[in-house]
Amino acid sequence: MRPIGYWLRELDRRLELAFADALSASGATRREWQVLNGLGPDAPFWVAGEPTYADVVSSLTARGWTTPDGTVTEAGAAARAALAKSVEEIRAKSLTGVEDDSYLVTVRTLELMAANLPAGGHG
Repeated sequence: MRPIGYWLRELDRRLELAFADALSASGATRREWQVLNGLGPDAPFWVAGEPTYADVVSSLTARGWTTPDGTVTEAGAAARAALAKSVEEIRAKSLTGVEDDSYLVTVRTLELMAANLPAGGHG
């Protein structure tokens, strides 16, 4: 049996590919979807080395999906609704055959394991 680290990386890799594929039909990146869906620079998905919140809002503004201050436009709301369908389909597919209790135990376990380790990778 492979260790949990393998499966965490493998699941992350597969989710990234699935999201990239699903969102690319609209020309959107996963980060653009996250910002469009209401995430900001303090969100748990934001990590160093990625485009800044301002960069992503600028990209969304260029598409006509937000105003420069980050307000979602009518076109952005329509894009968000269409992208949300793809995102929900991926989430549902990844959970096929997984019972609710099993999912909750898994998430709680991963959260606890992460909490047991320093966020910066030292210690």
